[in-house]
Amino acid sequence: MKVCAIQLPYAHDPRDAESSVNFLIRELDSCDESLDLILTPEYSNTPSEFPAGENLSFAEAHTARLVEAARNAAKRCKAIVALSFCAPTPHGWRNTTRVFDSAGEAVGDYYKQHLVLSEPAVHGVDNSYTRSFRQPEIIEVEGIRFGFVICYDAYFEEYIEYLGYRRPDIVLVSAFQRGEPCENLRLMNRALAYHTGAFVLRAGVGMGENANVGGTSLVVAPSGEILADAGEKNGKLVCDIGDPKQKYMRSNSFGGKMILNRDFIEQGRTPWSYRVGGSCVKPGDAEMPYPRVCAHRGFNTIAPENSLPAWGAAISLGAEEIEFDLWETADGVPVSIHDETLDRVSNGHGKVREKTLAELEQLDFGSVRDPHFAGLKIVKFEDILRAFPRQAVMNIHIKSPSSKERFSRPFVKKIADMLIEYDCASHAYFMTGPSVLEAALEVAPWVPRCMASGPFEQKMFIVERAVEWQCRKVQMFTPYYNQSMIDRAHDLGIRCNFFYSDRPEEARELLKMGVDTLLTNDYWNIAQVKAQFVRDRDRF
Repeated sequence: MKVCAIQLPYAHDPRDAESSVNFLIRELDSCDESLDLILTPEYSNTPSEFPAGENLSFAEAHTARLVEAARNAAKRCKAIVALSFCAPTPHGWRNTTRVFDSAGEAVGDYYKQHLVLSEPAVHGVDNSYTRSFRQPEIIEVEGIRFGFVICYDAYFEEYIEYLGYRRPDIVLVSAFQRGEPCENLRLMNRALAYHTGAFVLRAGVGMGENANVGGTSLVVAPSGEILADAGEKNGKLVCDIGDPKQKYMRSNSFGGKMILNRDFIEQGRTPWSYRVGGSCVKPGDAEMPYPRVCAHRGFNTIAPENSLPAWGAAISLGAEEIEFDLWETADGVPVSIHDETLDRVSNGHGKVREKTLAELEQLDFGSVRDPHFAGLKIVKFEDILRAFPRQAVMNIHIKSPSSKERFSRPFVKKIADMLIEYDCASHAYFMTGPSVLEAALEVAPWVPRCMASGPFEQKMFIVERAVEWQCRKVQMFTPYYNQSMIDRAHDLGIRCNFFYSDRPEEARELLKMGVDTLLTNDYWNIAQVKAQFVRDRDRF
């Protein structure tokens, strides 16, 4: 793949800004079919520091020509073009990188996440979207995953780490960074490539032939090696990077097997100890110690099952896991409810999957349990992820109307994609039967799986079935379990859940047998049993 960063001359005097825009348009017009990817610098339609109030008027006068030049370059060269400019939106003008595919169609916008104070305060650029959760943008074009960094974004290492977590193939860096020393820019972009595991294509603005700041359009390999460097030279920086999906492999510590550098970084992360809100962030499923207590449908002896109050109560008391059930609505939304029908847990009737979300939201899911909870609405999966991200491991029971039907692949993928979107992939596993496991293995094999008990004749063979479906866990229940089954599972590296125990005497016995996770409706009482078991165990 041949990539191109266009470095344009920075207009130190705003009266020269039009000349810089014309320079960029000429460069775009002279691109040829040898190029596969073209990137422009930040604020390509306003390449100067304008007095207050003049930035947007200049942008408005020069945007159409520049956008048309970018679109034409994409079509003429059959290349992907990323234009970074101040773009008009229904919400105001935004610092934007817009991607055009090789047919010249706009396929996605990235809005700069971190704006310097002067952008909204002096120049009137909108930053309202930065005040709520936004995962780092990934735009996939023609099989390539593009991530984005615009200027000031480059300084926020936690953002860069999250971008790397999303696995881009190429990170497009559009920048001014007029006061940053060239050596610092090289260092920052080498680190950006190394930590995201992606190629970096950077387009900047030249500050003058003898300058030692700004400029420095770059192409960097995932290993951190600089493949091309424009210095302060304006015009096209062209480099053939080969396979854009190439990743840097390294040894897994000294003498270990070769793995992706991104995986080497991710496997040892302990965000609960240092991220903002770290005290709320629990270790993920792979790190959380055993034994555990899982609040089955939440702490549902004190609040309605599968409700935010029930999960919130359990989490606030220290629950390592919460369990909930997901059904698909008629319009494809994952919602949490145990039964196939509405009658037992709401004032509605009929099957969940035959109702739209809007219809379900008209129902009361609280007063059937207790008048104090009157008015509770059905909970969407997204509500759970928003309320409790990384605060407990999620035992997700995906419900299927029939074990014989081919289960919806798009529904499972939607759930898996939402785990990634809310940074909860390390804090979840699917607990379900073969029809859903088959779908999960096909579309989201990276989500850990737990084998449900299944048909009567197979309940005592749950460990063997877990091996068949490549599950990390099994979920046993009375009376279909014994010591040999638990021992056999542990010999195979499979963890044992038990569904469910609300009696302290039974819970103690199960823990002695080696059950790893106890599901319970009565969280607090069973949590005390587990705590005492751990104290007694550790005393010896």
